[in-house]
Amino acid sequence: MRSLFLVIVLANLAVLALGQGFFGPPPSEQGRQPRQLSERNQFSITLNAPLPPSQTPAGQSPSTRAAPASK
Repeated sequence: MRSLFLVIVLANLAVLALGQGFFGPPPSEQGRQPRQLSERNQFSITLNAPLPPSQTPAGQSPSTRAAPASK
């Protein structure tokens, strides 16, 4: 009975290791490209300086901006 219990525990550990990727890529990752996000060039995007609060962004009217808090 003890040996059957140990066999079941070892089988469960083996299935867990397989699912976590200890024996290579896990089955859930089949067909995906690994490291796709890390290969992107994050320096290809340039950002401008933020607008000062007095300027309204395009597409927004002054009434839709947040009103300053009054005391």
